[in-house]
Amino acid sequence: MTPRLASAPCTWGVWERTVDRDDLVPPALMLETVRDLGYTGIELGPPGYLGDDPESVRATLEPFGLALVGAFAPIRIADEDGFESDLAFLDRTVAVLAGTGAHGPVVLAADENDVRLRVAGRPGARAGTSLSGEEMKRAAARVERAASRARDAGVAAAFHPHTATYIEGPEEVAALLESTDARLVKIAFDTGHCVVGGGDPVAFARDYGDRIAHLHLKDVDPRVLDRVRSQELTVEEAWEQGLFCEFGTGAVDFAAVLAALPGYEGWAVVEQDRVAVGADDLPAVRAVEERNLAAIAAARG
Repeated sequence: MTPRLASAPCTWGVWERTVDRDDLVPPALMLETVRDLGYTGIELGPPGYLGDDPESVRATLEPFGLALVGAFAPIRIADEDGFESDLAFLDRTVAVLAGTGAHGPVVLAADENDVRLRVAGRPGARAGTSLSGEEMKRAAARVERAASRARDAGVAAAFHPHTATYIEGPEEVAALLESTDARLVKIAFDTGHCVVGGGDPVAFARDYGDRIAHLHLKDVDPRVLDRVRSQELTVEEAWEQGLFCEFGTGAVDFAAVLAALPGYEGWAVVEQDRVAVGADDLPAVRAVEERNLAAIAAARG
């Protein structure tokens, strides 16, 4: 299995949790570094970072020869009014993907919310906050509606099970997949979020490989995760303390995951979420990225 490798702005400290900072790595410097590392694609990142419309995003990426391989769009799957409001953002994101001839999907995810943040990363505490049967059916219908909306605009959709959302744990992923059309709703599989949610990435890849349309490769520091499980840290604090760690130093067996996806032909996005990165930090982050890529190369044999 030899997927095309892409990077993501969150690896360079640019994502929804940091978008209001005034010291983010400038786009051109980040893209130059990504290109020089050998990546051929990049995800969009938070609104406006790479541009506000298809033309500006295309102009930002073209000098670096990087393909746009996906874009994140959270939707409030448990809140009808919130979901309706989120469709405008979804439409703008899909328009950027369609208008740039993107090579990847709109990555749908349930929104992070206070209820789920309180139990995030703690499978034993999660059950009492999970969506019930009818709630899950309504949530699944909203996911299908969002995916259909993207498809009608010429863009594929993949749903991302994500920490601190209503689709975090393996039982919740299974319930969503059972309630949605397999031809319409595919999965953006994130190895790191799978572990945090209490899942086994190798088993997930083996069980749901036919529905995986987008892949995020991410490692998890089990020592930090244990501190989340014991309630010593919240997930938000754990993010800042390196929950998602350098590849090969954590809990994810990348060789086994890739071996379980022999037919996968999409992009593999190498991610290591970082909360605070400035331009001065770039050399150190790049050095870790070089080791992350070496770990993936070794996992691919």
